[in-house]
Amino acid sequence: MEFHTFYSYFLYTKDWAYIMMFLVLPIYVVYWNTVLNPRKKQRGNSPR
Repeated sequence: MEFHTFYSYFLYTKDWAYIMMFLVLPIYVVYWNTVLNPRKKQRGNSPR
């Protein structure tokens, strides 16, 4: 793909940046919550 101006290239890459952001961020949040920071279940220590 050939871009005649920097502005046309910027608009093209900006669209891809938004698409990748909406795809990667939810996946990263799920990865962070499940793999990197798992919740430790406390058995028998429920406060009453």
